[in-house]
Amino acid sequence: MRTLQTIAVVLLAASCSLPVVGQQAALFDELTVLYPDSAPESGVERFAGDTARGVPAGVHALVTGLSPGATVRWSLMLNGASVTDARAFRLIDVPVEQNTGLGSRTELWDGKKNPHVIRRAPFRVFEVLEPIRGAARASDTGVLALRMEVAIARNARAGSRIYELALEAGDWQRTLRWELTVHPVMVPLTGPHSPGYTNWFSPDIIAQRHGLEPWSEPFWQMLGRYADLMARGRQNTFWIRWRDFVSVSKDGSVALDRPRFKKYVRLFLDRGFTRVEGGHLAGRHKGNWGSPRLDLSLTGSDVNSEQGRAELATILTEVRTALAELDLPQQVQYLQHLTDEPTDTNADSYTALAEQVRRHMAGVKIFEATMSLELVGAVDHWCPQVQEYQKHRDFFEARKKAGDAVWVYTCLAPGGPWLNRLLDQERLRPTYLGWAMAKYDLAGFLHWGFNHYRRSVDPFAQSVVPHGQGPPNFLPAGDSHVVYPGKDGPLSGQRFEAQRVGMEDAELLLLLKARDPARAQAIIARVFRAFNDYEKDVATYRTAKRELLTALSPAGGP
Repeated sequence: MRTLQTIAVVLLAASCSLPVVGQQAALFDELTVLYPDSAPESGVERFAGDTARGVPAGVHALVTGLSPGATVRWSLMLNGASVTDARAFRLIDVPVEQNTGLGSRTELWDGKKNPHVIRRAPFRVFEVLEPIRGAARASDTGVLALRMEVAIARNARAGSRIYELALEAGDWQRTLRWELTVHPVMVPLTGPHSPGYTNWFSPDIIAQRHGLEPWSEPFWQMLGRYADLMARGRQNTFWIRWRDFVSVSKDGSVALDRPRFKKYVRLFLDRGFTRVEGGHLAGRHKGNWGSPRLDLSLTGSDVNSEQGRAELATILTEVRTALAELDLPQQVQYLQHLTDEPTDTNADSYTALAEQVRRHMAGVKIFEATMSLELVGAVDHWCPQVQEYQKHRDFFEARKKAGDAVWVYTCLAPGGPWLNRLLDQERLRPTYLGWAMAKYDLAGFLHWGFNHYRRSVDPFAQSVVPHGQGPPNFLPAGDSHVVYPGKDGPLSGQRFEAQRVGMEDAELLLLLKARDPARAQAIIARVFRAFNDYEKDVATYRTAKRELLTALSPAGGP
């Protein structure tokens, strides 16, 4: 039975005493890209949406014609009473200085124009979610973009809700309506059953951006806030950079800071993370991609030298002992990286390193981002870039049949039409990464850039940064990060939120796939067919999402 709840969501008041002329306002889907010069006419006054239970439901509002810097006040009411668990965010725009390249990096890399971008650079786009409590300020051009979010409880009553968004500025008033249908299906909590999802993050940058002494008590509190945001985004896998915990003295002795290590691991496990990534143990000799040799990251020794083998044995003994003392819960899986992106050139060295690691850590699963197909027997959890997975899908499906797991990743590549999560791409692209998990039965998704902004770069003012030796080599817009450093903690980004939605979808698609595989695949095919073949229209996606929610609901609907 449908229920009706009316919520007066937002009251906006301009700070100036004079009436403001020409104000307009409209609602937009949270996955629709908004710019500072977007026209409210492209939105709607009455927005209809659907949601499962157990997740945040959000809608975006755009107001134009405000006085520059006008103060914005908001309040949320439910049946005449204040709603204490609702959240509001001001959307902050960031620049896109160069467009993503057709193949990788930016267009400057190979000089080819990429026709698969949402707008030609340079431009600005709303991206950052800044929480507001009762007040916010419009931009210098009189524009305000907001996100309104309501937590849909796991035991929420299914049915239709009508939210009323009341806008007021001087003599101008407008009421917008958000009609939200809550379906009875519940998104499962993340757990061992969920697709893996990891974003590599930098503790150093957390400390630097927030002015904290690394590993001080204030730092631990801040790290917890970052872990909370990761968990909100349904990230369930976290990495351990060994240089944060392992020290090597001048005489060559190795020691692991066990109290710090245990505290760090527990911090994430307490927030529901179920996969642990042991960081890379080795790297290319002198950073040379053409070298067949790998060196231990902590000591610099050749992994295949007598000294390197001895040092590795000591390091792994320390790690193995510390993990045993942690007594990890049975549902927590430990994965070990050896070296980032091994290639055919260093495959022999990598394979020898894998043998050593298995000798000292029996049963460990080796997890690697790699496009090399020469590592059969050395890698247990393969993680190719999405375009390489698609190109060599037969190979990776064979690895799954052999008992291996297959993840995928993106980074500064691929560009063009491929799924990635860059600032000049549709917000549906990171959402569809979750649909890919369900379509292809992938074990998870990896990205390197949670908060890896360059130390001297303000991510609010610069999104494209030099890579390597600089021009023409740049990281594409937003590749290094999906969250932003706020005053009191991290601020989420719209690309991170869009991927959260996709990972929620993955859970529901997998539920339907277990119940009715043909129907699940038919729904997936409506919007996602391959990593470079998908629907870009948000309304089309929402239709498929509604069909998914209906298919999982008792009696076919809420």
